[in-house]
Amino acid sequence: MAIPFLNNINLDDNQLLNAKLHVTSSAPTAGKGQIYLDSTASDNKLKYYDGTGWVVADATVSASFSTANGVITFTTSSGETYTVDIDGRFIKDFIVAGDSGDNQTISDGNTLTIAGGTELASVGSDTDTITINHSDVTRTNTTATALTPDFGANFDVITGVTSNARGHITEVTTTNITIPENDSVDVTAITTDAAYYPTFVSAAGDVALNIDGSAADKLSYNPNSQTLTVKNLVVDGTQTILDETVQVVENSTILFEGTTADDFETKLTVIDPTADRTISLPNESGTVVLNAFKTVSGDTNSAVADSATDTLTIAGGNAITTEATANSDTITINHDDTSSQASVDNSGNAVIQDVTLDTYGHVTGLVSKTIEVPTDREFVVALDASDSNVAKATNTYTVTHSLNSRDVMVEVYHTSNYDTIFVDITRATVNTITVAFAASVTDGDYRVLIKKIG
Repeated sequence: MAIPFLNNINLDDNQLLNAKLHVTSSAPTAGKGQIYLDSTASDNKLKYYDGTGWVVADATVSASFSTANGVITFTTSSGETYTVDIDGRFIKDFIVAGDSGDNQTISDGNTLTIAGGTELASVGSDTDTITINHSDVTRTNTTATALTPDFGANFDVITGVTSNARGHITEVTTTNITIPENDSVDVTAITTDAAYYPTFVSAAGDVALNIDGSAADKLSYNPNSQTLTVKNLVVDGTQTILDETVQVVENSTILFEGTTADDFETKLTVIDPTADRTISLPNESGTVVLNAFKTVSGDTNSAVADSATDTLTIAGGNAITTEATANSDTITINHDDTSSQASVDNSGNAVIQDVTLDTYGHVTGLVSKTIEVPTDREFVVALDASDSNVAKATNTYTVTHSLNSRDVMVEVYHTSNYDTIFVDITRATVNTITVAFAASVTDGDYRVLIKKIG
C-alpha cells in the first residue's frame, strides 16, 4: 500500500538515494511535470508529461550502423545527429589455431569447418552448434557369471587387457583356474588302551567331533541354530551364562551383571541355614522389598524406623495437617486455613495498592486505591470548516484543540480507506495547529488526531 503525501516534499538540497520511478504499463493520471517508466515490452521508455501529452525522455530516437566504414549514427529527439567511428574495432577477419599445424585466417565471407579426427566425428545442427562425437571403437565384450566356488571347482578369470594408443580396451584375455581339494582333516592317535580316530565331519547341519564312532558320545555344534550338543558337562570353576549376565561364582552364590557390563554386579546368596527353609516368590509382577531399616530425612534431622515393628509417622507442622485414609494406603497433607482476608475484585480505575502477609507468606490484608485518569489530553475532529473547532483558508485548516501545549502528536488519516496521510503540520500556538494541503480537498474527507505528551 502506497503512503500518500498530500503536500510538497522539500529535501533541502539533500539526495534522494536508491529511489525508483513509478513503473507501470498504463499512463497514470497526468499532471504537468509528472514522470513514469512505461513497462510495456515494446516500449520500456522513460516518459514525462509536458502539459499536453506524454513525451519520451530518451535522448536517442534512431540509430544506424555502416558495415562499410564502421560508423554509428545517432539522431536525438531534437533532430541533432551524432556519429561514432568504430572502424578497425569490429571483426572483419580472424585467425584460428590448433594444437599443431599452421594457423588459418578466416576472411570475411569464408566458412570455418570443424572436422573430426581419429575416432571423432563432428555434426552441425540448425541451432548454431557443432557437436563433437566419439566414434565407436571395435571391441570384444566379456560377460561375467555369478560363481559359488567350492573345493575342486574351476572358473574363468581375466588375466590380460589390450588397449590402443588412445586408451580404449580392444580385447580381454581369460584363463581357467581350479581350486585345490582340501575339505577335511583326519587325525589318528594310538593310546595303550585303544585306538581313537577323532575326525571333523559335516552331517545334518552339525560340525561334529566323533571320538569313538558312537553318535551318542559326539561333541557337535550346529551353526544354523547356534546349538552345542554334549552328553555330560562338568565345569570346574566359574560358570558364565548368557553373555556374562548371570554367573555361579562360588558355593551358594549367583552373580548378576545387569544390562551394563562394568565393575558393578549384584550377588544373590543365603545365610547358612540351621534348619530347612522355604522362600516363595509371589505369583505377580513387581519389585521385591527388602526388610531393611529405613531412614527418612527432613529439612532438619532424620526419622529412623529401626525394627520390623516400628511405625513411620508423618506429622503436620505449622499450618499443615496430615490425614490417613483407611484401607487406601494414602496420607493426605492439607494446608490449614490461615487467612481471614476475603478476595477483592476491583473495577473501573480501582487497583490494589497494599498487601499484608503473615510469617508464612499468607495474605492477611488488602488495601485498594482509585487512580485518577486525566481526560484533557486527547482531541480528535474532522477537517471540516462547519465544525466550531475548525477554520479553513484556501487549502489550510486551523484546528483549535485547547490542550495548552505545543508538545502534541498529530496524525491525519483518510475517512474512506483509513490510510495515514502526510501533510504540512504546524503547531501554531499552544492551543492550535494548522494542517496545509498542496491542493484543494473536500471537507470531511480527513480527520486529525491530537495527543498531548507530558
